[in-house]
Amino acid sequence: MPEKTARGTFLLFATALAVNWGFDALSLCAPALAPPHLLLRYASEPVSHLVSPLAMSLTACPVLAAIGVLLARAEPPGTPRRGLRLAAWLAGFFALSEGLLAYVWLSAPGPLLAGSLLTGALRSAATAWALAWVDREA
Repeated sequence: MPEKTARGTFLLFATALAVNWGFDALSLCAPALAPPHLLLRYASEPVSHLVSPLAMSLTACPVLAAIGVLLARAEPPGTPRRGLRLAAWLAGFFALSEGLLAYVWLSAPGPLLAGSLLTGALRSAATAWALAWVDREA
């Protein structure tokens, strides 16, 4: 496997970040697709006044992108079913991190929260596909 350059890692990070920010932007048009970190209207009053959805997006998406890059580097190109494996790992990390955030900070209705977490599977699949495509073997 060729060496992994800093430029390649940055490209993976930028790709994953763009996908995550794209999904956050999509949630502005379709609030039912909003991830838990953007459901601040269900947070306690001090928390909802302390942070904005933009601030949450600017902090949560780079973390999700960094996790995606780490997982993409752990699954080298050429691995059988790499995209599916990346999507499963990313969906697991999304459910864990966003579920914990929702459990600690939000009092959202159950069905809304379940739908919000389920849309993480779509976000994870899109991120995994983009990472696998960018990091494919030449």
